[in-house]
Amino acid sequence: MLTSKIKLLVTVLVLGLLLSACSLGSSVSFGPPESCGDDIGGTADTAKFDQYFTNMALVNQDGVSGPEGENGMEFASTDTLDLRADSISDVAVRACIQSRSGGPIAFDQTQTLTQGPSGLTLGSFQLGNYVVRVIVDGTLVKNFPFSIK
Repeated sequence: MLTSKIKLLVTVLVLGLLLSACSLGSSVSFGPPESCGDDIGGTADTAKFDQYFTNMALVNQDGVSGPEGENGMEFASTDTLDLRADSISDVAVRACIQSRSGGPIAFDQTQTLTQGPSGLTLGSFQLGNYVVRVIVDGTLVKNFPFSIK
């Protein structure tokens, strides 16, 4: 009799733990890391870039590119980053920033850049390695890997 009560108690505890894990799982994702899109990544389309831009740079608030490091340009955690471009015509640009450690999307915004010099403020980021994916009409046109030190 005592053994069946212990088995019942253990069963109830195990079921309780499973149910709490399932409810916890709804707020914690065990799937692949967030991405800028299934077809976004890899090699940028340079022909499409040349169709819309004469140049583009990732810079800090003072307009200075970071020094080249092991994981791309390096910036300080106190830097506010900007994406600056010279556009041939007005163009809607999506800037999507992925953590290279598989964390959540750090930034994802679309803005129309006007013909000539213009830019998009990306903000500041926590320590880590990232990549800015610059997307036009659903096509990747530029990658900017960078690190925050």
